[in-house]
Amino acid sequence: MAEADDSETFTDPPGEQAAGVRRRPEFRKGRPTLTRERIARAALEILGETGPADLTMRAVGARLGVSPRALYNYVADRRDLLGEIVAVCQSDRPQPRLDTERWQESLRAYCRDLRAWYRAHPGMLALARAEDLTPFASTDLLRPDDILVGFFLDLGFSPQNAYRAWSISILHVSGFTEVWDAWHDRPPPGSDPAAWTGVPTDPAAGELPHLRRLAAESAVEPPDILFEAVLTMLIAGVEAMR
Repeated sequence: MAEADDSETFTDPPGEQAAGVRRRPEFRKGRPTLTRERIARAALEILGETGPADLTMRAVGARLGVSPRALYNYVADRRDLLGEIVAVCQSDRPQPRLDTERWQESLRAYCRDLRAWYRAHPGMLALARAEDLTPFASTDLLRPDDILVGFFLDLGFSPQNAYRAWSISILHVSGFTEVWDAWHDRPPPGSDPAAWTGVPTDPAAGELPHLRRLAAESAVEPPDILFEAVLTMLIAGVEAMR
């Protein structure tokens, strides 16, 4: 038996045919109409839930309720899909609004925005490690980084120190979201993210007196509060580099 054809077909709404306007309906047969962006966002959902290894055309089709063949009307292959994922992800990236007159406050604000962006696209960092995404770099993709580097140059940094400040800023934010936020946003089944500190509480830790003291005396801090401490240390480091 031939496989059902899930390719997209639609007719123009009455009154628009004569005007020459052809609109894609939002839904067809109860499913969202396919577009490159919708396919990429479905792929991003899979990345966030299970990681790059499970990102296949079949999995994306299943997420959207269509056969893999329907996807090829919009993306040429998996590599083309990766390019669209990068484009969609970067279109969501916040543009830096940095001010050298109030550099500490504006750097904090941008790092908060950047953290929210990483959290909204879980799995992208893992994808960047698993796949070569550099061919998809574009002017629009790199503009936020160019603005951030220019900000450090305007603060009087040498190009070498501007590179260091830019790299360290990105590492602080992305590392926090990859470890701390990821654990709290997507905790293992049966765990309590509110009680997690990263400090072992097993009795065997009695041989580790300093960690035992942390477990006994430190208060459990929500990720938002800990992230502000990360930013305080980052800004202190930037100030020292100046």
